[in-house]
Amino acid sequence: MGCREKVRVGVIGAGILGTSHVKFCMKHPDVEVVAIADIVKEKAQKLASEAGANAYTDYKEMLKKEPLDAVFVATPDFLHYEPVVTAAEEGKHVYVQKPFATKVEEAKGMVEAAEKAGIKLMVGFGMRWYYAFTAAHVLVREGYLGDLISATMIHNDRIDVPEEMWGPLSKSWARNSTIADFLGSHDSDLIRWISGREAETVYARSTSKALGGVTPDSYNALVTFEGDFQVSLNLNWVAARSKPNLVDGVFLLYGTEGTVQLSWHGLGYNVVSNEGVEVYFNGEVSIDRLFEIQGKLKEEGIESRVVWETEWGKQERNRNRSRGLWIPSNIPHKVKHHQGDPQAHFIHCIQKDEEPFCSAIDGLRQTEIVCAIKESAKTGRIIELKR
Repeated sequence: MGCREKVRVGVIGAGILGTSHVKFCMKHPDVEVVAIADIVKEKAQKLASEAGANAYTDYKEMLKKEPLDAVFVATPDFLHYEPVVTAAEEGKHVYVQKPFATKVEEAKGMVEAAEKAGIKLMVGFGMRWYYAFTAAHVLVREGYLGDLISATMIHNDRIDVPEEMWGPLSKSWARNSTIADFLGSHDSDLIRWISGREAETVYARSTSKALGGVTPDSYNALVTFEGDFQVSLNLNWVAARSKPNLVDGVFLLYGTEGTVQLSWHGLGYNVVSNEGVEVYFNGEVSIDRLFEIQGKLKEEGIESRVVWETEWGKQERNRNRSRGLWIPSNIPHKVKHHQGDPQAHFIHCIQKDEEPFCSAIDGLRQTEIVCAIKESAKTGRIIELKR
């Protein structure tokens, strides 16, 4: 399509995420919200009235009747397959929330439908746009951390997410979308992107104590990636209600030449690092080398500071004893890659006829890892990922 034409979009699902997509589209100068579909008539009508769009209770009818270029699919995690495939068959570009799918067979079907129709299918892996993980990706890509050894990702939700977040349907939703799907989809994708490696084997355990067996409380998984890169994923959604943050996490990445560590809280690409990102290097690192790394990060819109080692308790900077870099959280980072925002990137790809940064294949690989975690926890076996 011509780059000056508005992209006409429809939204399937008028819940929390569907509403977020509509609000984004209403602010984007190159997007027109044409229609919104939700099985709850009142929800569809309310959101449609705010956007000046048409409301539907049947997304298939919407896809048939409306002159749409693209759709945002914001249905529950386990109900992505049919709307994605149907939209693809109708020739619409599709942005689908993570997790891509909760079954490998469905993920493969979505990829095949998109390829057959020749449409763009993007997955909403929003945490790829968070400056801290972009920094980790750059450090690995440029070789500053050396060969990757291991990583630990801890990702927590409060217990009110599976019990209350989606209203009366919360338990039904949680039963069909485990914490491995809900948060593990973020983490498995991030590790693939940051490391540039594919998963080879998965071993996992789960626990079921707090949620009455409706869905596992937590998963602990060891995922081995190419090059014997060992990744530990700790996923749970039974954190106490009194915790101030609905979601939080910890990320540790170890290489032969350096370490990255951070903790964070928040949702999607709006997460906030508690103390910023700390980057440490083995051995002596020259100031010129640190300035070089700072420059690479700055190219991505990320500001960093040199961390100086104190000697004999003196708070003096010693240019020969630099320790590493600190990427503070209290300054405005402006991540530059891929339009700085997943939804804006999707619109850009449609206008410029470019392939999405978070592709359908990325979604399939994420689904394979998460499904292997669930299968391993259920069977007690090590799962090999064969492609």
